[in-house]
Amino acid sequence: MKYAFIVNPASGKGRHENGIVSEIETLINDNPDKDIKLYYTRGERDATVLADMIASEAGEDIVIFACGGDGTIQETANGVYGHDNAILGIVPVGSGNDFIREVAKDKSNTGDYCDLSLQLKGSDVRLDMIRLSWFEEGAEKSRLIANGINIGFDGNTAILAHDLKMLPLVTGTGSYMLAVAKNLAAKRGQTLRITADGKDFHSGRLLLATAANGGFCGGGVNSCPNADLSDGLIELLAIKDLSRAKFVSLFPKYKAGKLFEIKGVEDIASYTQAKSITIEPMQGPTMKFVADGEILETGAVRLDIVPGAIRVLTI
Repeated sequence: MKYAFIVNPASGKGRHENGIVSEIETLINDNPDKDIKLYYTRGERDATVLADMIASEAGEDIVIFACGGDGTIQETANGVYGHDNAILGIVPVGSGNDFIREVAKDKSNTGDYCDLSLQLKGSDVRLDMIRLSWFEEGAEKSRLIANGINIGFDGNTAILAHDLKMLPLVTGTGSYMLAVAKNLAAKRGQTLRITADGKDFHSGRLLLATAANGGFCGGGVNSCPNADLSDGLIELLAIKDLSRAKFVSLFPKYKAGKLFEIKGVEDIASYTQAKSITIEPMQGPTMKFVADGEILETGAVRLDIVPGAIRVLTI
């Protein structure tokens, strides 16, 4: 077994780079009998290119660790995909670290994934991914999504949180909560048409929509508590356009993954699971949303589950 670590120096505001690099170098020195290499990303999609190259040249099974946040995981997963010898490893040193919460056997304890020696003793499982497809300049584009997409209030909050987390002393979860408070003032949603496995799911104004592989977003908000990374299904949640007061009252339950424990919530929220989902804007040609922490703006999108897409290391 070989090992490769891809470090995103920008993840977590860059505050983890020196620490994780030092730990990787120590791991290399303490394990001279193991083939362990260190790589850095320098720009967008670098992790995909690096992971694809590393897997192609490995000649045997190799664990390729994404050292960063959900965006770095997504990029690395896209490079790992299609290589049966490659296993995605995750060292969660980003700001949100939502995907690892679903991967971890103990969702309340993801800290073990920063223990590199423990990681080398892990085993791999096959997990699903989501293929996100859209048209851009007349050509179809697609990529694999590890965790999910957020549109409307959640998406706008994640976009604002992306900027807020650059502030000193603001954590990933803290930036999300600050962004929630700020976005409540504007309460911007979206007007969308959504279908699930060819059936109408929603049409019109809504506060937020989430199509997810994993159960968490926003640095620990358990928006889709029924998520299972190996069930061959996408979680789909939509919340209607609510008053600020109503959403504030619902938010604690929403964050804790207990939204549907609220009596009568079915009148304002819809949930299903599907293998294929389409989402299209009804006002204007494009919509802005967040996919694994990355801000995108496109026209209609299609999401298709890819069962057992990649091997992922778990501990």
